[in-house]
Amino acid sequence: MRIQGYGEFQQMRKASQKDDAQLKEAAERSEDVENSTSDAVTISPEARRKGKLRMASDFREAKVADVKARLEAGTLVTPESLASGTRKMLEGLVSGEL
Repeated sequence: MRIQGYGEFQQMRKASQKDDAQLKEAAERSEDVENSTSDAVTISPEARRKGKLRMASDFREAKVADVKARLEAGTLVTPESLASGTRKMLEGLVSGEL
């Protein structure tokens, strides 16, 4: 069985790396303006990654719930279910039941 979503995880990881580089640039710029009168908030790269992973886990939970529901309803098509159905159909043809 193939697990989907890995490509999305890789995309989030690449985006996180890009965010890390942008944060580093912003931190360097903010050092130059430390004496300014404006306030700034910096979110650490680790916090950004945790937030993205939390969103990914929500997606995974929804996907797992969907697959469980389809399995229970008998509507999920897997290679095993296709093989089983094909075998039963061929057995029925050979035995003359179909």
